[in-house]
Amino acid sequence: MINKEGTGQLRAVRDNRQLHFGRTVSCNVPKLELVNYNKRLCDPLSVINNGLTVLMRIPNTVEGKQPSLCISSEFGHVFEAQQLHFHWGSELFKGSEHNLDGRFYDGELHIVHKNASFKTNQEAALNCNGFAVLAVLLRTPENPKNQSPAMNEICKQVSKISELNDSQALEESMSLEDLIVGVDTQKYLTYQGSLTTPPCAEAVIWFVFQTPLDVPKEHWQNFWQLRDYRGKRVLNTYRVLQEDHERPVYRSKGSEVCPSK
Repeated sequence: MINKEGTGQLRAVRDNRQLHFGRTVSCNVPKLELVNYNKRLCDPLSVINNGLTVLMRIPNTVEGKQPSLCISSEFGHVFEAQQLHFHWGSELFKGSEHNLDGRFYDGELHIVHKNASFKTNQEAALNCNGFAVLAVLLRTPENPKNQSPAMNEICKQVSKISELNDSQALEESMSLEDLIVGVDTQKYLTYQGSLTTPPCAEAVIWFVFQTPLDVPKEHWQNFWQLRDYRGKRVLNTYRVLQEDHERPVYRSKGSEVCPSK
């Protein structure tokens, strides 16, 4: 049974236009489980400028296990981590793809997982539960407090991939848990949505963490210097606003998580 408690809102506001997903639904269901997130990933780890974003492919752990996401539901689903990438704005605009309680953030990290039930991304994209994406909001305050050394390491290395197809190995080993240290992974908003890059398939279960991470501005500014195939700066890499079509947004209750459909 769902207990409707309408407090927090997941909103999207840009260019004087506004829409919102309405009142969130808080509910009691099993928790979200991050599997092998605490295990160190195999080296070398590299960040790549593909002309659209900064991308890092996620390998197996040193123990040969794939980090994954388990969404406990009536049947249970396992989603294997594939890659992570960033969205950012510019000197003038915030760059997060989600707006939390009326606020945009400087950027956003997406950790993309594919449903292990499907063999290929193409097959997964044809199903509403083909992918699960963890979204981490990023901010650049004057005095960063809630920082992740692993996140800072990635953002620092972005300074070395300014040209298209440049890649740079990270200097430090890490686990995915290292990357999101400081984030309350049981406090989030979740909804059924789409990929935010073409073809924008309606195939994603989104989990937007409510705890933002801080990145020093001197590291974050590296993203503003990336170049695409035309030699132009890659800026404002967020998707434009989309209608919510009255879809529900579920809000977790701390140690418990909301259902995915």
